[in-house]
Amino acid sequence: IAAVPRLAPDSGAKLEVASFEAVETLRSSDELRIAWDLIPLGTTVSEIRVPVTYRYHLRLDDPWLLEVDGQSCLVRAPVIRPSQPPAIHTDGLERRSESGWLRFNAAEHMAELERGLTAALEARAADAATIDMVRERCRIEVAEFVRSWLLLEDHWREDRFRSVTVVFADEPDLAPSSRSPTLVLRGAGAPPG
Repeated sequence: IAAVPRLAPDSGAKLEVASFEAVETLRSSDELRIAWDLIPLGTTVSEIRVPVTYRYHLRLDDPWLLEVDGQSCLVRAPVIRPSQPPAIHTDGLERRSESGWLRFNAAEHMAELERGLTAALEARAADAATIDMVRERCRIEVAEFVRSWLLLEDHWREDRFRSVTVVFADEPDLAPSSRSPTLVLRGAGAPPG
């Protein structure tokens, strides 16, 4: 039985630039002691392992800036954003709980861990280290997107642009000449493959 869907407006056009799959493990433990923490009654440990697909995009309505320097095109692209929520593959979800000798709260403890699953995965998707892991793949995808656009506009020729360099809004503002091109024209008149 399906409920009536709730439709929400989209937050603008998005360019999906990267995705990856990972098996994530979330673990929580809860120890109980009595008598001024002198007598341990045991520990409840719950663990969830689940395959997850993370996706990343750039918003097309965020500020983009294309600068031309000779035959080089510098693209100042918006920040990389995680597409939320991550896709949780429930067919591969595994649960495990263990309770200490005087603990009987394994089901409640697991339910609490499950309730926090989406929020924990959203936090991992938005973590700076995770975004840095996909940053170079995103940079290449943006360069390919710009190259395709320049091809359509008949600007990607030997006498026009020979390289595209992509910089994201959250990266340090270095001189364009100090950055290596993301995409370079190979051979006379042929776009890179």
